[in-house]
Amino acid sequence: MNLEKFVFGVPLYVSCELPSDTNLKAQLDGYYSGKVDGYCTECERSTTFSMYSNRRNLGTKDDLFRALKKRRGFEKVSLECARNNNHKITVWFLFEDEAVRKVGQFPSLADIANDEARTYRQVLNKGDAAELHKAIGLAAHGVGVGSFVYLRRIFENLVYERFNEFKDAEGWVEADFSTLRMDEKVAFLKDHLPHFLFENRKLYAILSRGIHELSEEVCLKAFEPLKLSIKIILEEDKKKREELELRKLASDAIKDFEF
Repeated sequence: MNLEKFVFGVPLYVSCELPSDTNLKAQLDGYYSGKVDGYCTECERSTTFSMYSNRRNLGTKDDLFRALKKRRGFEKVSLECARNNNHKITVWFLFEDEAVRKVGQFPSLADIANDEARTYRQVLNKGDAAELHKAIGLAAHGVGVGSFVYLRRIFENLVYERFNEFKDAEGWVEADFSTLRMDEKVAFLKDHLPHFLFENRKLYAILSRGIHELSEEVCLKAFEPLKLSIKIILEEDKKKREELELRKLASDAIKDFEF
């Protein structure tokens, strides 16, 4: 666990084990810097934050080591945006003997994640945008299995939307398509889906297994990379749609050109 992931990825009240006193400083090497990267909801873009604890700048691993040596009680940490130091994220930690919990955060993890995800909503219909919002919100509140349900729906809807979009032009038969397994559906639509989705179609099986078999804890640990995968798919889909629109505009302009 590093501090950046703890602030921007771990939901409230999840207990994270601290390294032992004897090798704490050594274990912090490579995990901590005085700066962390994350999304600023006021700048509406990714930025670098400086970390302060009770008005002290946690600028080195030694500063952090001294803070963690307290081991018990609450610690308030503020993250100041490098672009505007009035833009802050405030986090409250509870340090216990061998663990630390995040017990408060403003703006909330859900607010940060949903604001960041707004970029992808232009390629989602209203229903899918709501699904993404629910997935992020549930994960931010420690509900892992439920968040998988909504991520899987986004995956499914993207596949079925592409089938419906091209079935008439391609002469596809809906009854034949409906009998295929999901990995077969993705392979069938290979030329019309984001390449990342096709290359990582195992993602659907992971989401399905999470819903039916995995624990809340395992699902929460897997949520961030799976959410990132969905975002990559949406970003690729967004670029593909923009390219098709530009091609159509150029083609129409050429057709209408008169000498």
